[in-house]
Amino acid sequence: MRFHDPVVRSEHEHLLGELVAEMRVFPWVEAACPLCEEATGVPALEKWGITVCRCAECDHLFVSPRMPREAVPALYGSRYWHAHALATGCPPLSERVQFDYENAQTKLDRDVLPFRRSGRLLDVGASNGGFVRRACEQGFVAVGLEPSAEICALARSAHGVEMHCGTLLDEQFAPASFDVITLHDVLEHLLEPSLDLAVAARLLAPGGLLVVETLTSSSLELAELGADWPLLSPLEHPHYFSEGGGARLVERAGLRVLDLYSPHENNWIAIAEKPS
Repeated sequence: MRFHDPVVRSEHEHLLGELVAEMRVFPWVEAACPLCEEATGVPALEKWGITVCRCAECDHLFVSPRMPREAVPALYGSRYWHAHALATGCPPLSERVQFDYENAQTKLDRDVLPFRRSGRLLDVGASNGGFVRRACEQGFVAVGLEPSAEICALARSAHGVEMHCGTLLDEQFAPASFDVITLHDVLEHLLEPSLDLAVAARLLAPGGLLVVETLTSSSLELAELGADWPLLSPLEHPHYFSEGGGARLVERAGLRVLDLYSPHENNWIAIAEKPS
């Protein structure tokens, strides 16, 4: 299955303009760097009429102005997973069900099973539920969290998994509810990631594991292509963290980083543990 296909992207890029226009109905707000908080962002890139700023203190890349939190459910419904996917050259979510389910085993083998073999697992940004199903099959008591009710319904239908509609900030779960929390390709989507990670830390039991995989602002492709980098998608990605910046954010939530590495030049992965 091919992602970021330039031919598909060119045929459907008009859909993205329509989606951006829909999100402009919401009042966009000025944002601050989540690492420096008060630091001023200097405009660095622009794409689709959306400005990506660079923090004057730490070089973190973030979108400002950005959508408000009340826009999140509207963005991540079925229209996003179809129109936005095609406009960025990717297959719609409905066509990825089997692929995502099979790919989930690679993520489990790489990120979770070397550290934990069982327990209660929460997959944040669970999409069509493939990872949740794989985790259940591996012996975890796993559930998914996804902001769109439509996508939760798709995951339940496709895999018969337990899904919760909302975000970490909705505080749906009691403290220490989980032994493992995974955020694959989620951190870049969060409007205020420090708040979400603080909630994730509270939801972890002592000794619990947090897995974060996200895009890296250290990408050589980003440095070379700038706004033409296919993964620069500021409507859905308000943040681009370097490995060091991401580790700081995880540690600020009270977690201890066990491993931090880049599986390829566009992503980094952090494995962290809540102190016992």
